[in-house]
Amino acid sequence: MNIETINFHIMDKYDNLFLIQSLVAPCYSDSNFMSSKITEAVSGETVKIIEEKKDWIFIEQSDGYKSWIKEFYGTKKNKLFFPEHLSVDVWPIPFGTRLKYMDGNYFTSQGDLYNYKIEPVKLGNKLGAVSVMNYAKRLIGCPYRWGGKTSLGFDCSGFVQSVYLAAGILLPRDSWQQSDFLKDRHIDGDLSKPGDLHFFGKNGKISHVGISTGGFGIIHCQGWVKEESFSPEQDIYHNAVLEDMYMHTCTLELNSNR
Repeated sequence: MNIETINFHIMDKYDNLFLIQSLVAPCYSDSNFMSSKITEAVSGETVKIIEEKKDWIFIEQSDGYKSWIKEFYGTKKNKLFFPEHLSVDVWPIPFGTRLKYMDGNYFTSQGDLYNYKIEPVKLGNKLGAVSVMNYAKRLIGCPYRWGGKTSLGFDCSGFVQSVYLAAGILLPRDSWQQSDFLKDRHIDGDLSKPGDLHFFGKNGKISHVGISTGGFGIIHCQGWVKEESFSPEQDIYHNAVLEDMYMHTCTLELNSNR
């Protein structure tokens, strides 16, 4: 798919919708808490209902990712709730929360007023490398959380997806899906520019991703969001494990002036 033509998956043609009202809602591989948590849904996000099983709902999110969620994390809707903005604060509203602009103020899906100074971004506004790197760097220090995609905790691909969403680019959810999505955009790692993506794994399988800071530098979430390098030649902490796992780099050809 051409990155320049990515649009958000609009679901207003569906009658069977589910509005997330919990701040962060865990999503699972099956309809029970013993199954693996595989991603999250965030406050203000509208998802499509595919199937229902007692008090569990099988959903599809805007990136096409499918999972099970407990019904008490939101409410069923027959009309699309589409917040126009995305929180890029780290606290108290987590980075990634969907916000709706009403009467000069920003609201979450619950309609609660947040009257402190916030800096949301308009969803769908295509930004460039400067914005991607600014968002990535402000999240340095945020903890790792399996399946996470807000500043309360990220996994590696959730961090990448959330940062790019704030820049108006919708990427797939998992690292291997992101790699496959960009399969026609491979470049040499040492030629990468800020905002490109480095991929890592073993035995031909992608298991990790991070955002290039240029060359072999990287901002990624491994334990926590951090900036380092997978080359001993760069003047920053050298992550030898990543160097051993490096597989390839893909460019997103972002505008370097935005």
